[in-house]
Amino acid sequence: MRPVIAFYFTIAIFSSPANHCVGQNVMERDSKQALHYGVYELSFHTSEKGKDPFYELDLKLVFTLPGGSRVTVDGFNDGGSLFKARAYCEEPGIWTWESKSNDPAMDGLSGSFEVLPSKLKGKLQVHPKDPYQFAYDNGDWFLHIGDTGYRFVVASEPFWKEYIDQASEMGATKIRTWFAMERSGVSDLFEGDGKTIALNYWREIERRISYTLENHPHMVLQLIPYAEDADLINSYASGNPAAQKVAQYAQARWSSFPNIQWTMSNDMVIVTKDSLSGREVHFQTIHLMGSDMAAREPWGTLLTNHQSRFKGYDFVQETWSDFVTLEDLDQVAGLKILEYRKKIRQPIVNDEDRYELYRPAAHRRYFFRRLMWASLLSGGHATYGGLRTYEAYGGHNIGPRGQMSNDYIPFEGMEKGVSGYFDANKKGILFQGGHDFRHIHQFFSTAGIDLVGMQPDDGMVGNAPFTYKCIRDEENIIIYLANPSGENPETDFPARAVPYVELYLEEGEYKPQWFDPDAGTWVRSGRIMGGQHRLVAPSIEDWVLLIRKLD
Repeated sequence: MRPVIAFYFTIAIFSSPANHCVGQNVMERDSKQALHYGVYELSFHTSEKGKDPFYELDLKLVFTLPGGSRVTVDGFNDGGSLFKARAYCEEPGIWTWESKSNDPAMDGLSGSFEVLPSKLKGKLQVHPKDPYQFAYDNGDWFLHIGDTGYRFVVASEPFWKEYIDQASEMGATKIRTWFAMERSGVSDLFEGDGKTIALNYWREIERRISYTLENHPHMVLQLIPYAEDADLINSYASGNPAAQKVAQYAQARWSSFPNIQWTMSNDMVIVTKDSLSGREVHFQTIHLMGSDMAAREPWGTLLTNHQSRFKGYDFVQETWSDFVTLEDLDQVAGLKILEYRKKIRQPIVNDEDRYELYRPAAHRRYFFRRLMWASLLSGGHATYGGLRTYEAYGGHNIGPRGQMSNDYIPFEGMEKGVSGYFDANKKGILFQGGHDFRHIHQFFSTAGIDLVGMQPDDGMVGNAPFTYKCIRDEENIIIYLANPSGENPETDFPARAVPYVELYLEEGEYKPQWFDPDAGTWVRSGRIMGGQHRLVAPSIEDWVLLIRKLD
């Protein structure tokens, strides 16, 4: 007779409009309900005492969705005899599940629960109506404004809450974050034997992922499990169990979370030679890793890889790759985005360019405002970077694992690690590089439009992309008049001259509206008819022009 085991149900409920902290995490025993686009968790206990719970015990759950499809997920050990398995509640209605395990105590169990309608946005996906844009599962367009907070999820960072709260307030919708305590290594994911999962470390990562989901559910965390650990990555292809366990365990724990996507490694030099050194990893190793993660991925979580500056993206032909990730410099004309739009019909993200404190531009605020607008109007996406988040928090009173001493001094060493964006600006460490991102949200919100289906058309404004960026559809034209002071993005300021744009409009009636991108204010103007026009901005510096067709 099969022994009776104890198991309980957990519902994670996350809701709220963007930029409001109203989510909550509800955990109830024996609950039979969950929320659409939320997370559902089951817990089990193993009776096996002599087997390694991470490498020798297997648990899988098969979920049958209301529509009849079946999804198989890996369970994971969360300490001692406790195993868990999670579902992303992508469909409302009655779900059923059954367990499969090489442990009789966890095998052959079954149950059901109901997924109720909610206002949650859900996972990020490629937009079903535009392969270059992102959307949440509920259909809402995703306005991509990235930020780099490498150490946000690791224990070295005492100001992680301030970081994520203020990043959301600043207007970021995606955070790049890795699992590395050290600059180039993820050894802290394991105990001293280099094999056993270091559960406290993983739990701290989860605490920060969960905090983000509960308090800023519109924000996406781009998780980078292998960071820049070239040695561990290169051992993946040779069958190193620990190297392979990183991705498998991370997916088992967090693929069900709606606020994550996967980027396997960061800033790697992709090569095809056999002799490797430094940050070099073999193309086939990344390809194998991506193929394994894609085959195992139960809920369609987006997957990509990141490689070194100026090296482009080597995986445009690989079926596991869901979007293009680039690292370049001074892409204020969006030329790399336009180049890759011709190669593949996927979202294209310039995830690293300049940083406020690394390769800084002379006018940080203008540079990043220009970078964002140029990227969006090129039909792509961009990411900002502020503090030196690839280094641990620099305060002298913070220990190697984030412990605070009694002589805590606020803001000491804030140029390193993660801390609040606005806090850093108040201390004069940052220079307002992200201050205008909220105005981008305001532009699209008040205009009531998005970029889905719009096509870049720099030719309409003279093919001068460092000066004018243009995207359009049949009803709307958006033009960014960068109005730079010179020809070098590193040293350019917004010019002290009133910009204008010349363009030809097809027959019809149009309504032009000017938007000040560093003030977030609109200036209305009268209507115009089709034909050749010179449209002059209301004042100096850079402007955004929205032209609507009225008939």
